[in-house]
Amino acid sequence: MCGIAGIVSLKLEPVDNSVLQKMTDIISHRGPDGEGHYVDESKRIGFGHRRLSIIDLSTHASQPMEMGNLWITYNGEIYNYIELKEELTVLGAKFSTESDTEVILAAYQFWGKECIQKFNGMWAFAIYDAVADIVFCSRDRYGIKPFYYFRSNSFLYFASEIKQFTILPGWQSELNYNRAFDFIDKGYLSHTDETLFENVFELRGGYNLCIDLVSKEIKIDQYYKIDDLQNTCPWEKKEEGYIAEFKETMDNAVELCLRSDVKVGSALSGGIDSSIIASVASEKLARNLQKTNQECVSACFDDVEVDESFFIDAVTKYADIKVHKIYPSFEEFLGNLDKLIWHQDEPFGTMSIYAQYSVFQEASKKNITVMLDGQGADEILAGYSSFYKPLLKQLFKKNPIKALKLIFSYLKLHKDYSFDLIFNSLFRRKKEKINIFESTFEAKLTNKFVRSNEETIFDCSQNHISGFGLHSLLRYEDRNSMAFSIESRVPFLDYRVVNLSLSLPDDLKIKDGIRKYILREAFKKEIPDVIYRRYDKLGFPTPQERWTKENEGVFMGLMNDARDILGANIINKVYFDTIVRNIKSLTKDEIFQAWRIIIFSKWMKIYNVKIS
Repeated sequence: MCGIAGIVSLKLEPVDNSVLQKMTDIISHRGPDGEGHYVDESKRIGFGHRRLSIIDLSTHASQPMEMGNLWITYNGEIYNYIELKEELTVLGAKFSTESDTEVILAAYQFWGKECIQKFNGMWAFAIYDAVADIVFCSRDRYGIKPFYYFRSNSFLYFASEIKQFTILPGWQSELNYNRAFDFIDKGYLSHTDETLFENVFELRGGYNLCIDLVSKEIKIDQYYKIDDLQNTCPWEKKEEGYIAEFKETMDNAVELCLRSDVKVGSALSGGIDSSIIASVASEKLARNLQKTNQECVSACFDDVEVDESFFIDAVTKYADIKVHKIYPSFEEFLGNLDKLIWHQDEPFGTMSIYAQYSVFQEASKKNITVMLDGQGADEILAGYSSFYKPLLKQLFKKNPIKALKLIFSYLKLHKDYSFDLIFNSLFRRKKEKINIFESTFEAKLTNKFVRSNEETIFDCSQNHISGFGLHSLLRYEDRNSMAFSIESRVPFLDYRVVNLSLSLPDDLKIKDGIRKYILREAFKKEIPDVIYRRYDKLGFPTPQERWTKENEGVFMGLMNDARDILGANIINKVYFDTIVRNIKSLTKDEIFQAWRIIIFSKWMKIYNVKIS
C-alpha cells in the first residue's frame, strides 16, 4: 500500500523532476517508509512513489521498480502473488525480491495487458513499456485503490490523491457544478468518472488507461463488467451446496488477506460483516500458531441508539479477540474536521466518516499496519433495505401472496420500527423538501445524475457497485486508513466472492425477510447467536442528530460560516434562514443535508475552489 504519482509529456516539454517530487511529498502519509522517482532519458515519463512496507520490507522492493524494459509505480496488494509467482517461474521468469510488485512486472512481461485478469487483489498502477512505447495504467475491478488523472495543455498527470494536482504550476481548483449538485442534493459522490474538481477525473474500477507515447493518443477501456455476471450461476444445486461453496470462497478470501509481513487487525463495528471477518481471521491466525490474539478496533458511544458495545463484546468474547475501544466525541469531530476534509480530497456526507477515521487513528497507535474491513458485503448480498423494493416488485407481479408474506416477515424482524417507517423504507415515499439552490446555480447544470431503475436485486447491486454507492465508501476507507499510514483490506471484494454472490439466486440473499441470508448460514458457527440473529444495520454510526441538537449554537455558527463562504452562488438565503429558524424541529434528513452543506463549504475553503 503506497502512493503513486506520474507525469507524461504530451508535447515537447520535458518532465520536471521537481514537480514530481512535490507530488509525492504532499502524500507522505501514504508512504512513510520510503520514496523514489524515475524520469526516463528523454524526459517524456516521470514516475513517483511513496512506500508503505507491507510485503518484503527490504529496500530491494522499493519503487519505482525496473524489470528489463519495464518500469512500474504501484499502489495496492496482489493477494495471490505467491501462486502467480510459482506459475511465472515455471514459464521462465526470474525474481530477485519477495514482493508482489515484481510479480506484476513479470506477469505483464509474459501476458501483456491481459495480466490483470490473473490478479486477485486491489491495485492502481502505471507501467512504462519502453519497447511498445506506451504507459499502461490499470485500476482494480471495484476501485478499491484510487487513481486520478488531470490533463493540461502539455502533460497528463496521474495520482493517488487529488491534492497532488494542487501543487502543479498554474493550478486553480474549479468547481464541477453538476457533481456539486448531486452531492448537496442527494449525497452522491464518486458516482461517475468526474470529481467535484472540474477537469479532474478518476479512472473507474474495472478500467484501464493507455497512453501511446508516439501518437499521444489516450485510450480508456473497461476490462471488467458487472453486467456479465447476471444469471451466470453455472448449475442448479441444493441450498446446502451453495452455502458450502460460498463459505469456502469467503474463507479463502480472508486467508489471502492475512498475507503480510506486518501486524494484521480488523475494524469491528458489531455488525454481521465485520464480525464474520474478525472471527474468521482470528481462527486462521490461531491455526497458524500466531503468538498473540487478533486485535480489533471499535468505535463506541454513550448513545444507546448507535452504540454497538453489546455486540462487539459478544464477538470478541466468542472468538477470543482483543479489542481496543475508542469513544469519538463531537468536540473531537470539530477539532479534526478541517484535517479530515483535507485528507478526504472531496466532501463527505455524515459524521460516520469521522468514526472510521478514529478507528484507523487508534489502530496506528497500536502499531496495527493492516486492517481488514467489511466493505462490499451489503452491495453484493442485498444488505440494504432498498433491496426489498425490487424484490417486492418482482414478487407482486409473479406471486402476490409471497410478496405479502415478505412484508409481514420484514415487520416481524423489525419490530422496533413503525409500519409507516417500514412502508417508507420499502417504497421510498417522498417528502416535500426545503428549496435549497439558487436559480442561477441550477441554470448552469447540464447533466444531473439520475439513478438507474432497479427492477431486480441484481440491478440494485449493479447500481451500488458500479454507480453511486461503493466507490464513495471505498474512497472514505482509503483516505481514512492512509491518513495514518494503514493498509485497509476488504475480503468481501475478492472478485471470486463478488462473482459468486452476484450469480446466486435471489432467495439466497433475502429469504423470509432476512437479508444476507447465505452469509449468515455459511458462518453461523463462527459468530455468536446474537450476531447471527441481528437484523438491523448501523455501519460506523455516530449520534449526529443528537450532537447537532445538543450543540445548536455551534451548528448555527457553522451554518453562518457556510453562508459566508458560499455567498449567493449556490445555496439560497431562504434555505439558511429556514434551517436556523426551525433548528429544534429539523428532521434527520434535513440535519444530514445541512451538514453536507457545512462540510461542502469547508471543503471549498480548504481547497480554494473557484466558483466561476
